Amino acid sequence: MLMQLNKENLTINCGLTKLAPIFCVTLLLLFSAQVSAQEASDIWVGKLNLWEKEPITELIQVTNTQQYSNQPYFFDNERLFFTEAVNVDGSDAQMDIWVFDFQSGKLQNITQSASSEYSATPIPDKDDMSVIRVNAAGSQELWQVNLLGKAVQHLAPKLSPVGYQVWLSDTDSLLFVLGQPITLQRVNAFDPDTKGSIVDTNIGASLHRFEKTDWFLYTRDDDGNFLHAYNKETNKTIQIVRMPENSVFFSVSRMGNVITSDGETLWQRKFMIKGDKIRPLNGWQKITIEQPECAEGVTRTAISPDTSMIALVCPRDPKEAEQS
Repeated sequence: MLMQLNKENLTINCGLTKLAPIFCVTLLLLFSAQVSAQEASDIWVGKLNLWEKEPITELIQVTNTQQYSNQPYFFDNERLFFTEAVNVDGSDAQMDIWVFDFQSGKLQNITQSASSEYSATPIPDKDDMSVIRVNAAGSQELWQVNLLGKAVQHLAPKLSPVGYQVWLSDTDSLLFVLGQPITLQRVNAFDPDTKGSIVDTNIGASLHRFEKTDWFLYTRDDDGNFLHAYNKETNKTIQIVRMPENSVFFSVSRMGNVITSDGETLWQRKFMIKGDKIRPLNGWQKITIEQPECAEGVTRTAISPDTSMIALVCPRDPKEAEQS
């Protein structure tokens, strides 16, 4: 069965491209403007200690809706930003950036704009964030937005549609750019005339810095889902290890632990730099959550800067969503 998407001038046909099915599904989800009951999810936050037999404990529920809540990002150890669907009416959904403050325990809708915003990411050395914003034509663009939700400027305007981003410095970023093939592109986001340079192709959606180094992690389809790294100083890319089967998104701790999910099970593995390579120190290890929460699995994670907390995106029971 072929999965096909037509959007503007972009056509994605999973049966005719070299994209692995998992990456093609990710691409389709990025363009989906429909938030259905099957996509309903909530965000939970728990204590994280990877040296304990039970690494994740004391889960608390951050969101409690029948809609899409996803893309968590710890801006610091006190605030968790994420994307949530609001104003859902039939097949139409408005996506806004929200923040949960751990000290006050309060949720706040930051953007509340006429357009949809995704993937909030802090911009280095600024009090602003970058987001993926959907324009009037339906294309996804990179924007600078302040923490009050006001749009500041369109970043990297030569590149579109953009799915995800990670900052290499206070000016340069790596972007997940949709197309055939999907590309990883480096760009000076604040230079409106820069077109960007292609670093790699057929990549996955997660982009993370490895510890406080010049290496940035991503995944790539190499006849299977493999973890790769890009060095911002040498422009070198390396293949590291094969990811667990069916894993899409991953997160990275400051100690070099990579946590990923195959949709049902969480896995973790520790890595460190040896010479000009990033090497695994062990195999993929299963993380078991003893609490009854997240019984439907975990689709995405985020780790706090001090590694004391982890955010989990947990799908809702489809039966609960159907009853709402």
